Amino acid sequence: MHSGSDVPVDVDQLVRSAQEGNAASFAALYEHFSDAIYRYVSFKTGNSVDAEDITGAVFVKMLESIRSFKPRGYPFSSWLYRIAHNLVVDYFRAKGRRKTTSLETTENSVGSSEEDLDSYVDVKISMVKVSEAMEDLTDLQREAISLRFAAGLSVAETARAMDRKENAVKALQHAGLKKLRRILNPETVMAAASGRLA
Repeated sequence: MHSGSDVPVDVDQLVRSAQEGNAASFAALYEHFSDAIYRYVSFKTGNSVDAEDITGAVFVKMLESIRSFKPRGYPFSSWLYRIAHNLVVDYFRAKGRRKTTSLETTENSVGSSEEDLDSYVDVKISMVKVSEAMEDLTDLQREAISLRFAAGLSVAETARAMDRKENAVKALQHAGLKKLRRILNPETVMAAASGRLA
């Protein structure tokens, strides 16, 4: 997937044009949003193959429903992330589980040098640890962190996608990251606690 995010895009104009049946505008919206939607879904599912399928389904839904989209004070991206969120929920419901920590990647994503392999292993271990740690967060904390850091949305965009106030998103993000740090760095927390007790 390749995003056209390096080129300025008038999303509102593309949406209006796509609503009128312009196929090129639909394709441009796909190019603009597909990478971010994929990152978000992949982060939530931990499975690259399923993430590809779900991402494709998001844009099928977009094609089917785009005529009914009305801004109502929030951007098109928020509407897309709600579709993605609902499809991820359906995915876990169908699987009968909440999350997998397999985080599959294709072999050709790793370079041939030893440094590339070391870097890949480090990243893979880090991602698995984060994925496991995310299990201990509340649903809302997970959603806020997924949208903010996996999808790269701003606080305002995340608030719109979650239908929450910005202060609530900041609070969820803060509490979620604090909990993640405690889970991922228990020795640091223990050292700090020992220092306070001394």
